[in-house]
Amino acid sequence: MSRAREAGGHGRALRLRLRIAALIAFAAGLLFLALQSYAGPTSGLRPLLLGWIMHTAFALAALVASYGALAPRHLDRVIMLLVAAHVVNAHLYLILAPEDPMLVASGLTTLLIVCAVFFSWTARRLLVASAITCAAFVAVGAEVTAGEAPARQVAVAFGVLVVGACIAVASARILERLRASLARRQRELALLSARLMSVQEEERRRLSRELHDEFGQSLTAVNAYLWLIERQAATDPDALHARVAEARQVVSKTLVAMRELSQLLRPSVLDDFGLVPSLDSHLKAFAERHEIETSFTADGLPDRLPAEMETALYRIAQEALTNVARHAHARHVRIALAAGNGDLRLDIEDDGVGFPGRNAHGGRIGTGLVGIRERVRALGGVVTLHSGKGARLRVTVPLPR
Repeated sequence: MSRAREAGGHGRALRLRLRIAALIAFAAGLLFLALQSYAGPTSGLRPLLLGWIMHTAFALAALVASYGALAPRHLDRVIMLLVAAHVVNAHLYLILAPEDPMLVASGLTTLLIVCAVFFSWTARRLLVASAITCAAFVAVGAEVTAGEAPARQVAVAFGVLVVGACIAVASARILERLRASLARRQRELALLSARLMSVQEEERRRLSRELHDEFGQSLTAVNAYLWLIERQAATDPDALHARVAEARQVVSKTLVAMRELSQLLRPSVLDDFGLVPSLDSHLKAFAERHEIETSFTADGLPDRLPAEMETALYRIAQEALTNVARHAHARHVRIALAAGNGDLRLDIEDDGVGFPGRNAHGGRIGTGLVGIRERVRALGGVVTLHSGKGARLRVTVPLPR
């Protein structure tokens, strides 16, 4: 279903671009006809009208195709045929009006750039189309220079065409990389969105179990002790004191569990004291829970940072430590916070197995790292990953002025 929806969206976008290109071609043809008629072509109006009629017919065919229900693959073939027809028409005009080689070269250059920008042709396809176009121009130029056309004008026009073709191929390559990067980011965001929904549901289930099992049982026990105290004879103070002590013990355990659950949801120390104390507290709890040695340093930080920055950096460290506990098999984790030159740097380093089968700058990454990148991007910072003997995550964000 998702592939069909994606194909349908691609087809609609391609038809829209073809429609816009057809309308531009109509307008350019009319402007070209008016200017050439005003300038008075030396070859007469017949080749000019013939070239304009063919150009208009091809633009009309493109407009009709843009309103059709063709599949993207068939629509792409129609576009290729229409581009080939425009190339043939331009060379036919050069044969009939050899005194305007620069005009033909400019038109062909524009056509190649349109193929790169409007129709998203790959650099390889555009390179083949450019080579064929340039070869055809050389062949037709050699034919017309044998007649009345000056060879120098044709040579200059050919140079313009080659430069334009190179620009078109380079543009196609750059756009190809940008589209691939955008598609990769969209996939990462889709995975992140799915993971966030899954984590949210899992967190709700865990909270439900905690509330039902831990707190529900504790409150039931307290209620039972109170019932026993109520029925206990007042003449037996020792038994009353024992029941009260047991009830207080259950309440204390409940408060500890509630405090731990509250810390997991939102550490109060982060709001009250800031990033450094909250990270230090979380790292100590992490070391005790997972039996991993930890170290923490902070240098040059202001007393408090903006709330959104403190929350983001705390969650980044929390996610990184979760990844260490799950995948790294590390024995030591180091976290360092440092401020300088207008930036804040967070380094998280472990001595585990690193990122096996992946690299720091490409390939597939986990949704946890995608979430880290999105948080850092929201702060206007950058993330770098280094993997080898262990792994290091570095987050650099600008400090508020």
